[in-house]
Amino acid sequence: MSFFRNRNRPDLDAELESHLQMSAADHQDRGASAQQAAQDAHRELGNIPLIQQTARDQRSIAAFFDNLLQDIRFALRTLRKNPGFTTIAILTLTLGIGANTAIFSVVNAVVLHPLPFKNASRLVDIGGHSTTFDFSHMYMSLPDLNDVSSTSKTVTDVSIYSYGSKEVVVDGKPDSLDGSNITENTFSLLGLRPILGRAFTSDDMHPGIHVVILNHRIWRDRFASDPNVVGKTMLLDGEKHTIVGVMPELPKMDFLTDADLWTPFQPTPDQLSERNKRTAGIAVAALRPDTTIEQAQRELGQISTRLAETYPDSNKGWSIYPMLLKTALVGDTSKPLLVLFGAVGFVLLIACANVSNLFLSRGWARRREFAIRSAIGASRGALLRQQLVECTIVALIGGASALLLSVWIVRSLRQLLPPETPRLENISVEPRVAIFTLVVSLLAALIAGLAPAFLSVRGDVNVTIKESGASAGRTHNFLRKSLVVAEVALALILVIGASLAVQSFSRMIHINAGFRTDHLVTMHIDFPQFLYEKPEKSHRSLHFVEQVIADARALPGVESASASLIYPMSDYIAESQFTVDPAADPKQHSGQMVRSNRVTPDFLQTFGIPLLVGRDFNSGDSANSPQVFIASESFARKVFGTPNALGRRVSTDVKDGKFVWGTIVGICGDVRERDLNASPTLYAPLSQAKDLDGISLAVRTRPNPTAVIGAIQSTVWALDKTRPITDIKTIDQKIEEHSASQKSQSLLLAIFGGLGLLLAIIGVYGVMSYLVTQQTREIGIRIALGADPQKILRMVIARSVKLSLIGVAIGLIASFGLTRFLSSLLYNTSPTDPLTFATVAVALIAVAVAASATPARRAMHIDPIRALRHD
Repeated sequence: MSFFRNRNRPDLDAELESHLQMSAADHQDRGASAQQAAQDAHRELGNIPLIQQTARDQRSIAAFFDNLLQDIRFALRTLRKNPGFTTIAILTLTLGIGANTAIFSVVNAVVLHPLPFKNASRLVDIGGHSTTFDFSHMYMSLPDLNDVSSTSKTVTDVSIYSYGSKEVVVDGKPDSLDGSNITENTFSLLGLRPILGRAFTSDDMHPGIHVVILNHRIWRDRFASDPNVVGKTMLLDGEKHTIVGVMPELPKMDFLTDADLWTPFQPTPDQLSERNKRTAGIAVAALRPDTTIEQAQRELGQISTRLAETYPDSNKGWSIYPMLLKTALVGDTSKPLLVLFGAVGFVLLIACANVSNLFLSRGWARRREFAIRSAIGASRGALLRQQLVECTIVALIGGASALLLSVWIVRSLRQLLPPETPRLENISVEPRVAIFTLVVSLLAALIAGLAPAFLSVRGDVNVTIKESGASAGRTHNFLRKSLVVAEVALALILVIGASLAVQSFSRMIHINAGFRTDHLVTMHIDFPQFLYEKPEKSHRSLHFVEQVIADARALPGVESASASLIYPMSDYIAESQFTVDPAADPKQHSGQMVRSNRVTPDFLQTFGIPLLVGRDFNSGDSANSPQVFIASESFARKVFGTPNALGRRVSTDVKDGKFVWGTIVGICGDVRERDLNASPTLYAPLSQAKDLDGISLAVRTRPNPTAVIGAIQSTVWALDKTRPITDIKTIDQKIEEHSASQKSQSLLLAIFGGLGLLLAIIGVYGVMSYLVTQQTREIGIRIALGADPQKILRMVIARSVKLSLIGVAIGLIASFGLTRFLSSLLYNTSPTDPLTFATVAVALIAVAVAASATPARRAMHIDPIRALRHD
């Protein structure tokens, strides 16, 4: 930069020297002495340094870099001479920018980054939707999916996938791997290629073909990254499967790509022919060119209507709903993250307001300096630029510090965010985040420095030089007070949002789940399908379950034990398609899906679910006995319009083309699942199940339930060492896992709300201290004339209350609109709760008064003599 300045200086100096010599010679010709001629020549030419500066200013590029370099050097010297001001300003911006950078790194990884698939923006997820119970994203029947594939003009390359575990034996112990069944075009649709071997082909889709593709992690952990693994075999469900490929490492996204391994989708004869068998899976497809997701939703809605009219017995009350794959994967996560991003944006604005107040104070203290510099030739543009450079340096240093701080915050966020957060392991401070930090830093510099800079260079130079140090500028004070009002308003919005989130989380964890959650441990026991032939599988499995329950109940410390297909708060759900007896209830819902469960006697007792009407299951409800059901209260109300549905007939099975009717013998209380909703549920005896792939064992204990886990495992393996035992957790642990998202969101909002409140308190304190200092002379005169110190105290506090009231009023109005964005994230909490709004408003005013107490007390004890001498 100095190159441009120094390269032209000799020519400019020579030109000025030549002009002075010619002018001096002209004065000597008129009779002046040599000394007098030189003085007259200098006087006529004027301020030589100013002429040099003006000449440099006319050379745009050279002037720009030259002036910028001078401004940077001057700003650094000035900031170095004022370490207190510099440190506070940098720390304030570091907190604001650091919080924004950390949250942006999460938003960037989870929401903004495209999915790691080909044409990810055009991929759609297609699932079934049951209108009766508002169940969404459910498995569909293969005929329905084939109709979509063959008739749709908006989506193409329809690929089916489903989930299912696979039993393996590792080190002599049974284990289970998460598997996914996919069609031959699934990986090609996603643009994924194996790093070893090949993908599936159409030949692999035929029944009896046993091939498998491995997840990268399984290949690394179980096959030691063997490059020759392709062609080897592994035992899955008792069948040898040939390994044909290994996929690259992919981030976890709660999608089919998370599976440990993939096997071909080989539908059963029932799935191929029966439209009411909604067990095929979900589909992923691609939007056709020049087609929007809205057009696809309309078209698939029309297809659903046509299918319901053509096949009313199986499709009435069902719809097919597509959504963008990215929306399906991050939809539940994006909104909380964007709310947090908005919250830290408010924190940054409050921080900028504080720094702006600091620069206002500093600019007002330096107004004489600026006036003198202006009087000797400095332009307002130069003064303005110099102050903006100073503010930019502060912001950039704060941004650099924030970037370092955000690295630590991101590590903490990875621990704080729930494990199911998509692409959690990808959250990092990457180049895009660094660019964001730079942009935010420059934006903060403009927000914090622009108004103080403009205010510092305006006004009449002569008046500014002559005025006393204690005189005040109305515009200056108005801006400072306005910034405090803005800080209070922003802090109010933040604290209200945090309070609502904390209330929501508190109510969620204290909600009545409909059953006793204490001292209850659960685990899943798989039944390897390949061990038994189907005719004897059910009988042997039921006998095994009875033995396990009996042995578990005999363990020390065990109160009760029961078995079921699933259990409340588990990660899995089970649905059955039900039909109501048309002879008794011709207008009732039929052909719909309902949450279902098969349980052993004493299941309700073990979980503490109340039996409201009728009886529990007993040993007489065997496989050869008439079908019986226990319905939840919400099922009875939804389907039959009454909580007392005893004796009503329902079917969940078809045999030889006829419904198998069962009778409702009991009504039990509703149980809240992991989404905290009480879903209508139909319970049936486990003993009447046709086939069992596994059970969930629940044991209630007197001591800590984890103390009996080892004994329960030994009991199971003593009966049959081939049974894999997975998902061993207490119900309390399950509830904690399911509430992790709301907990982290509430905690982060509380932290940001507290940070915003702290910055607002600092702002109120700073302004009130400044106003007291500014009015030292006036207060001294009042005291000298006999004013009551208590009156001075009330006057100062009244100003603080006035500013706070204005900020609170603005914040309340804004909160009524903005907190509505929280409505979908709150549980049993109104986003406009009057008590919360009133409590936070009063608390914030009280805090503002407390912040002004110290300046107010200082005003009471001002020495009149010193005050009269104050300049």
